[in-house]
Amino acid sequence: MSRSLGLTAEARSAVFAPLAGPGRSEQVEQRMREAIVLGLVGHGERLPRETELARQFGVAVSTVREALDALRGQGLVRTTRGRDGGSFITSSPEGQRELLAARLSRFSRAQLHDLALQLGAISGSVAATAATRATSSDLDSLRSIAESIDFGDEVSARRGEALFRVEVAAAAQSPRLVAEELRLQAEFGPLLWFGMRDQALRDTVRDAQLALIDALARRDSARARAIVDEQLAALAAGAISISDEHAHAASTDAAPHAILTPDDCASLVVETLDTVFEALGRARDAFATTLAGLAHPITRAALDDSVRALAEAELSAGAQLVIGAGFVATPGFVDDAAWHLAWWVRQAGDPLVQRLPPRQLAVVEDPESEFFRDYTRLEWWRGVASGEASHVTGPYVDYLCTDEFILTLTMPVLDAAGAQPGVAGVDVTVSALEARFLPAFARLGERVTLVNAASRVVLSTDPTIAAGTLLPEVTALPGGGERVACGTLPLALVRH
Repeated sequence: MSRSLGLTAEARSAVFAPLAGPGRSEQVEQRMREAIVLGLVGHGERLPRETELARQFGVAVSTVREALDALRGQGLVRTTRGRDGGSFITSSPEGQRELLAARLSRFSRAQLHDLALQLGAISGSVAATAATRATSSDLDSLRSIAESIDFGDEVSARRGEALFRVEVAAAAQSPRLVAEELRLQAEFGPLLWFGMRDQALRDTVRDAQLALIDALARRDSARARAIVDEQLAALAAGAISISDEHAHAASTDAAPHAILTPDDCASLVVETLDTVFEALGRARDAFATTLAGLAHPITRAALDDSVRALAEAELSAGAQLVIGAGFVATPGFVDDAAWHLAWWVRQAGDPLVQRLPPRQLAVVEDPESEFFRDYTRLEWWRGVASGEASHVTGPYVDYLCTDEFILTLTMPVLDAAGAQPGVAGVDVTVSALEARFLPAFARLGERVTLVNAASRVVLSTDPTIAAGTLLPEVTALPGGGERVACGTLPLALVRH
């Protein structure tokens, strides 16, 4: 690779190190894509011959050839024949910008904030470790990169930031941290750096680089980690702002109804979740009728067969919001399974993936297993078990089912004698609620944040406020943080 990229030998070896274990073409493809997306190899740059790449990665030439075929299919590499032929990088700044804009539009605010948190966990550890291991030579390399970046130019700033982060990772002298840092940067870093088209954000990144070098020189691990966290939060907010601009420019649809006041926003929340509850109520009644018709003792297979169609219908009816639906049995209700969830989930994210049929959730139901979770201790169960006609839980990370940030809506299922054989429920993703509410809330002309009764954020029009965080004391917010109740739901809109 060309030394004009400004990478030190240590950083270069981290990027193009031999693969661990048996080399597969997918691994080579990923490593090469990382180098291209991070800007470590530029548009028009010629790659080494296949035999040389195979030697560097420690794989067979045929493996490299397959990887290059895949990269050509992605438009990242072109190959020409003849005396001056070879494989060349074709990732232009303009092409990358279009690809990033399209990809960014598929991420919700909650996902972008969570992405910054994930990157911070690794990048913060990298920076903290580098503070204890960086040599004066490492610091000189970082200063050289920082000084060479033209922060007046978006492309130079984004590429320079990528190089700077790789160099910090190399200074940490931890192969595992370096590998994870590179993987996350290549996969998600460009999405956050996309916000660097804004000069103010580029200035923030420049200042953060200089502050980080100073922290490393002082061996201040805590400060190094804090600088990375602050910078990633700023980058996430910048990416969200740009995503909002693209969404507003592309949207010509009117709001579901006129949004003139915060009360209108609260009404939209109530109407949306009431519609979900109404559908859930119908499913709950159907569950009760179906269960009453089952022969006793009720088996797991019989229960699943009776619930499946109803759960899948619920997922289909709430396709834009509902990601999971089903029936959770009271312990002991099912004869051959003391604990059982008859629950179906559909894939979130890409529309093509969403078209796949729902799958039944597989969870550990053996109470003797170390992975067993007693669902009767969870809020979505306890809320209706205590006598509530309906309950809203969340927002929370649904580690049992979808690994998504969700709200769970539940209702008790009662038999003719008034006993409760179980609970009916649906999962609604925060990402889907963002798509439903934020375009309408944006028409309000002021910032509002939707929170639950514990002041945990569901979503916000403020790009710096992440879902899942606790909103500061209302008096600390501009305007005093007036709360607008969302009907009888345990949710409120906070004005600021």
